[in-house]
Amino acid sequence: MDIQKERVGDIHVVTPEGRLDGIYSGAFAKEVGELITEASPKVLIDFANIDFVTSAGLRAVLLLMRKAQASGGMFALCGVNPQVREVLDISGFAGIFTVHSGRAEGIAALNA
Repeated sequence: MDIQKERVGDIHVVTPEGRLDGIYSGAFAKEVGELITEASPKVLIDFANIDFVTSAGLRAVLLLMRKAQASGGMFALCGVNPQVREVLDISGFAGIFTVHSGRAEGIAALNA
């Protein structure tokens, strides 16, 4: 798994690529978790290049969201493809995560 990180204003935009599964979820959580260190962090995970996610991957994302929220921050997903969206819907995570259609929408919402 490749993880690109960039800063857009005060928002950490993270773009992982590949599979978010049991093999990669720990490294993903560690790398993204290191970004959530200041008070009130804003994190946007761009799922446009994630083609597969398992329960281990969902758990990693959930823990990152909780960490950001515990610090008074905001956390959202964007660019979720139909296959991953179906996993979010079936698992009930679609109601837990804030999901935006694209990167621009996610950045605008986190800046609001």
